[in-house]
Amino acid sequence: MKKTTLLFFVALSFISLANAQNCKFKTNEIDKFTNKLTKLTKPEEVISTFYTAGEFSVKRVDTNYFFIFDYMLSSYSNFDPYKIKKGASLIFLLENGETVNLMSSDDIIGVKNVILGLPPVYTCALLNVSYILTKNQIDMFLKNKVKSIRFYRTESNGKEDYIDNEIKKRNQDDIQNLVKCIL
Repeated sequence: MKKTTLLFFVALSFISLANAQNCKFKTNEIDKFTNKLTKLTKPEEVISTFYTAGEFSVKRVDTNYFFIFDYMLSSYSNFDPYKIKKGASLIFLLENGETVNLMSSDDIIGVKNVILGLPPVYTCALLNVSYILTKNQIDMFLKNKVKSIRFYRTESNGKEDYIDNEIKKRNQDDIQNLVKCIL
């Protein structure tokens, strides 16, 4: 009987460790001036292709929630930096076919760099793009994994366009885990 009980507790401990949350934070504190809880996760790379890279982190300030998106675009041909207009969409396609549409909370101007080489590589970094996240949207992320992302941006001539990126299976849990960390 003792061996069975011991084996049960060992198995239960293993299951608990396997399901444990591994949250990594840049910030996890109560602001000494406002007494508001502030949590900001460390970014997780969820998009990685030859020409694009994207990282997400999730932020909570008291009862307000945000997705923070850092996105890098590159090309062998010269281009002007992209912008994100306030209210631009970031759309997540979930496994169940539903979409979650987040709106940017600020205007962001991309930072352009040139990496000298043969040929030179032109990059544009769109950093700290903040998207407001509601409790209903959080629940949607917790119930379903993200399959694909559509990211809207604005070219220097004012024309809006978007980029679609599929989320690799190994990265689909990352978005859910980030959301769990700020609850």
